[in-house]
Amino acid sequence: MNYISVEGIPWVILAWIGLICFRPLATFFHELGHTLFALIFTRQEVFLRVGDSGNSWHGNIRRISWEIALRKCGEGFTGYDKESLSKAKLLLVIAGGPLASFILTFSSGWLIFNANLTTWKEIILVSWFSANALVFIRSTIPLKLKPTTMFPEGPPSDGLELTRILLKKKRGKLR
Repeated sequence: MNYISVEGIPWVILAWIGLICFRPLATFFHELGHTLFALIFTRQEVFLRVGDSGNSWHGNIRRISWEIALRKCGEGFTGYDKESLSKAKLLLVIAGGPLASFILTFSSGWLIFNANLTTWKEIILVSWFSANALVFIRSTIPLKLKPTTMFPEGPPSDGLELTRILLKKKRGKLR
């Protein structure tokens, strides 16, 4: 299929629609990456949220308390006891989200280029790839993200948090 043609335009539009639809799932799996490492390294409850607080589905599964809303579903948060973690474990928990997004991006990209897929399957996979790639890129670039209800000044990206922890550790060794 030549996607850069008149014949390809409907497929490109469907891929964009798929990207929008897959964004909440990509955010969920990103936050699940943080959550899994937090469950391994802490003994307290871990909180996973996707979307804006309020008017959401919520519940508990063992030590995981979760909340999922369709409003602002590109936002995510994982809460855990950061104070009980060593710097190495904290780095792993923070890196867990980008790692999950990278694995999903890489595996779907590998399938796109190496599997013989029908056009429909390819469009769905391209949408899934794009949603996860955007979450990965947004999370790894060290910057403050768009302000949210929970973080009025803007939450730090995972990349910014990792950078701050690593620089703080290095500066401590220099003194």
